[in-house]
Amino acid sequence: MNVVLYLVLLIGGILFLVGGLFVTRLTWRTDVEPYGRRSRFFQIALHPENFAKADRLPTIRVLNLVGGLLLLGALIVVAHDVYTSIVGH
Repeated sequence: MNVVLYLVLLIGGILFLVGGLFVTRLTWRTDVEPYGRRSRFFQIALHPENFAKADRLPTIRVLNLVGGLLLLGALIVVAHDVYTSIVGH
């Protein structure tokens, strides 16, 4: 059961973060250097206002927040599994 929950949270988190990046790239500001290999994913995810137009910022922030929370949930599942393995319950 834990493996299924972990995979659902992990895949969901990745999909939401990629969705946030996709929406950011669709609404890229013209006054910012175009998206490329040198673009930093965490900078784009944490500060989308520096890269995307203002009209899509709420959507991008929600996608990034949900993705981050799902990844955090996956880490909690792993931590819980490790803890129960160490304690022996």
